[in-house]
Amino acid sequence: MVLACAIAVTEYTTYTPTLAPDSMDYDAGQSGDDEKSDVLDDDAEKNTDEEEEIEQSEGVMDVSKSDPFASAGEKEVTISSGDTLASVITNLGFDKTDVYLASKALSRVFNLRNLKIGQKIVVKGTRDKKGDLTLNGIELRPDYKSKILVKKNESGYSAEKLDVPVKEVVRSISGRMLPKSPEYSLKKCGVKLSVSREALRGLSQVVNVRTARAPVDFEFLYQDYYDDEGHVVKKSDLLYASVFINGKILRIYKFTYGNTSEFVDSNGVILSTKNRNASLLGQPLGVMKVTSHFGIRKHPISGKIRGHKGIDIAARVGTPIVAPANGVVERASYYSGYGMYVKIRHTATVSTAYGHLSKIAVRTGQHVTKGQTIGYVGRTGNTTGSHLHYELHKCGHPINPLTFVKKEPQRLTGDKLSKFNRFKRNVNIQVVGLIPSRGSKAKLHKYS
Repeated sequence: MVLACAIAVTEYTTYTPTLAPDSMDYDAGQSGDDEKSDVLDDDAEKNTDEEEEIEQSEGVMDVSKSDPFASAGEKEVTISSGDTLASVITNLGFDKTDVYLASKALSRVFNLRNLKIGQKIVVKGTRDKKGDLTLNGIELRPDYKSKILVKKNESGYSAEKLDVPVKEVVRSISGRMLPKSPEYSLKKCGVKLSVSREALRGLSQVVNVRTARAPVDFEFLYQDYYDDEGHVVKKSDLLYASVFINGKILRIYKFTYGNTSEFVDSNGVILSTKNRNASLLGQPLGVMKVTSHFGIRKHPISGKIRGHKGIDIAARVGTPIVAPANGVVERASYYSGYGMYVKIRHTATVSTAYGHLSKIAVRTGQHVTKGQTIGYVGRTGNTTGSHLHYELHKCGHPINPLTFVKKEPQRLTGDKLSKFNRFKRNVNIQVVGLIPSRGSKAKLHKYS
């Protein structure tokens, strides 16, 4: 089996992070005689070194090498479960009064309750000759776009929140993944773990790549975030994913508005709502216009306050009613105030019932399939007009059918839809375009 991978990079900013090589000093002019001289010098100093080691072991160790505050320095600490800002800094040995004043200054620009487990804080201080510590300042990043600096001054401590310039680099990566091991395939193609997880999570809402009949070609678009020094300040964000699977190309977009992100298809349908309640019941009518809800109500004919065991759905006489799921017809006949009535058992615990029909299209004991017509809307029995009375019974007790009915997917509308369309256009400009790997000239990697 062969795995094809191709990487195409497109950047919004002309920026490439650089890594400084480790500094290495070499003396190219050293001769062989110099090497011999060095050996002799080492032998001459051997006894002296041993004496110094003995004296050091008997004396007090030099803590300046292990103490970050020996001279004006800093130490990075991480917030753990149960920690507070004050407890973490106090545990380093700083004066409680300084810690209180610094924390109070910080609280003016940052809610200390928003500290999270794993939050990194840089503590700056100086240790004097007596061993006492002075708190010089605190630095933390509440998010990747800002940082907070707390500094010591003549009156105590002051704090300010600063914006951090962030360079956003957009990249695309394409290749082929195997259905049995998509995560490993993507890793072999060089896809970052955060991008891989997001892509597979989003794609799972439209297709199960593990059931594909052949290797799946993919293209992902994602965004990296760097500060001015080239350091990564935030994990990569997926923007777009497409796959060629079972002869079709599927595309999804990760659209962010405000503090919310959703996977959306090309038409603006929110994928998380597209298949929700897919395992539950479908709709008995194409349009679910509910005119009377489940629960206590005033009866339209008797005027008495009583429980409504189902919901009433407005529809014209003769509108087809379909089975919301597979099942067996338990009753198909005229039934008291329900008029023409059908009841279907779907599972050992779930059944549905339909009242006021004008005509019944099934018989008792008949097996029906989801979507099959079981009757037609009417106004038989005790009713003031044409509609479908729809009930759902679970373990023999009526419950609200709307909690089980499959809901229609939501679409972006208004300002959100306009923003998404602009976002989609910008993304599509960056997309190389998914081409099936057959005949691809992409570099091949052997799949072990």
